Amino acid sequence: MKFSRNRPFVSVAIPMYNNARFIGDTIQSILSQTFTDFELLIYDDASNDESFDIAASFSDSRIQLFKNPVNLGPEKNWNRAISNVRGKYVKLVCGDDILFPECLEKQVAVYDYPMHAGVSLVSCPRTIIDPEGKPLIKKVNFVSGGRIEPVDVIRKMIRMGTNIIGEPVCGLYPAELISGISGYRAVVPYTIDLDFWIQLLKHGDLYMLDEPLCAFRISNVSWSSRIGDMRYHQFIEFMEQAAADKSHEVTDLDMFIGRINCAVQSMTSLMGFKLFASYE
Repeated sequence: MKFSRNRPFVSVAIPMYNNARFIGDTIQSILSQTFTDFELLIYDDASNDESFDIAASFSDSRIQLFKNPVNLGPEKNWNRAISNVRGKYVKLVCGDDILFPECLEKQVAVYDYPMHAGVSLVSCPRTIIDPEGKPLIKKVNFVSGGRIEPVDVIRKMIRMGTNIIGEPVCGLYPAELISGISGYRAVVPYTIDLDFWIQLLKHGDLYMLDEPLCAFRISNVSWSSRIGDMRYHQFIEFMEQAAADKSHEVTDLDMFIGRINCAVQSMTSLMGFKLFASYE
């Protein structure tokens, strides 16, 4: 992709489906960024609630709103959301998550340093919030701040048995890499974001910031909560696929430790999702 400065510097893409309860807060959090040189692309996946109307109520020249004539499902709509970006960097934000005001500014700044050449993904810790937007966990962070080589990221992810990079809202990546990867693939639905991150890490290193710059919402309408019961089996499948790639240098000990931690993480996640399903 050739980048021209008459284009927005960042493309923020929201794949949206039945997010009427939260989409207003999500959009407002993006429009309130201290870094203002971005386009906001919103792709409504044939919602049957008021999501589209709420998104359409925002008046800002940076917004482009699209509506799919039929429901495509998360995988296809996520890929559609990043298919026509014009920015140099891309961030995908699900329709119930939140960006803190300095998120884009601080993530873009990482790429500005010549010493960070070869970084293919910038991520950050996230805050976990409830359906009302109240923080449940102020900082979820399994990785120390700084630059990390892909093999170290992937081996630690397997040992931890969980997503140590973060959900889509956490990441910012160069748009030019999109054409060289296979996009979002829901072969293992729970780890669609991790599969995407690993594809990006084939092209460079991870840089992890050390402060939470976004919020991931737990609610009974999020895709991750709807597949929560399958988390353990799907993460194990993801681990096995990652271990099969010899370039990742995953050992039998990594897998043994990962299976134990994955069981613990899955039980904790499932209890959390069920708690908030009953709360709502």
